[in-house]
Amino acid sequence: ELIDLQMDAYIPDSVIQEKQAELNTLYDAFAEKFGLINDRGNKLAFSDDSSYYLLCSLEVLDDDGKMERKADMFTKRTIRSHKPAERVDTAVEALALSIGEKARVDMEYMSQLTGKDEDTLFTELTGVVFLNPDYTEGINDKYLPADEYLSGNVRQKLSFATAKAAEDPRFQINADALAKVQPVDLTASEISVRLGATWLNPEYIRQFVFETLGTPRSAQWKIKVHYSKSTGEWRIEGKSQDRGNVKANSTYGTKRINAYEIIESSMNLKDVRIFDYMYDADGRRTAVLNKKETAIAQDRQELIKTQFAEWIWKDIDRREMLCGIYNDTFNAIRPREYDGQHIRFYGMNPEIQLRPHQINAIAHIMYGGNTLLAHKVGAGKTFEMVASAMESKRLGLC
Repeated sequence: ELIDLQMDAYIPDSVIQEKQAELNTLYDAFAEKFGLINDRGNKLAFSDDSSYYLLCSLEVLDDDGKMERKADMFTKRTIRSHKPAERVDTAVEALALSIGEKARVDMEYMSQLTGKDEDTLFTELTGVVFLNPDYTEGINDKYLPADEYLSGNVRQKLSFATAKAAEDPRFQINADALAKVQPVDLTASEISVRLGATWLNPEYIRQFVFETLGTPRSAQWKIKVHYSKSTGEWRIEGKSQDRGNVKANSTYGTKRINAYEIIESSMNLKDVRIFDYMYDADGRRTAVLNKKETAIAQDRQELIKTQFAEWIWKDIDRREMLCGIYNDTFNAIRPREYDGQHIRFYGMNPEIQLRPHQINAIAHIMYGGNTLLAHKVGAGKTFEMVASAMESKRLGLC
């Protein structure tokens, strides 16, 4: 009852004090008869009561588990009551309240606060709020704040916004804003491509194999390169079709393993190993590593990797194509910067003052969907987790 009264901003202090006196009386009577709520006997008695630990918070104990004092709740208002604004003058103020109270851009709520219609609010918030080009009623939000819209896969968003702007001029501002936040394209000298990178087209591997090994045309049609997205595994079909090729069996391969097999192992991130097989008296086969042949094969493997690193960027058209694919696939994300200054933390103990980095981390948890708190020890992660859970529950996010 005392918690409920404190949550109401309009309850006078006199009523709170009466309820605190009642709580004091009840607590003293209980403690006189049964001892501390935190005592082992009471813990056993309350073992099936999920509210037991809330009752425990009424007692402040020392390091030895002895009663130090009663909690502040007996004498102070320990909960910051909720006082939502009913009227604001500007669209920016309304937006801050909407994010804080609804965790999204709620134009209907903002209209109630300002008395302005949706179109007027959107015009005043140009560049701060964007119309969602992927909006579907009942599925996602019609309006998105700039920090959310201008982050994430901005290359993909720009492509989509540009296409929408061609149909509807209202989305041109989206395309213009996204164009300004595109990551700088990486050049070939800044991109490392290993043999077997999963984003490579298998055709490039096939070209490399044929050009490097000089695969005769009679064998080329039998040799194919496959990549399985489901297993992440590369496979060269027809590895034994090119038997008389000196490059495959000597220059880049050995008498024990040809270059096609070495390339397949390299693409699957495996070091080649050569084994001999011994049989014991009972006919059981045992694999024994042949160190000499393994060393030769691994030397050929390193040679092939070096050749690939040089070959992949040689052709100008291939270089431009690969740079485009790499930038679109891996250099497309712009991290979102979270600002939690609009969060008011209604119901929080007024004795707790969160620092700016904690408030921003809470905003990240609430709106980011997947968050790692990587602060150092003592930076306040526990408060962040508790406050974000409480705010998310209050706003209906979870």
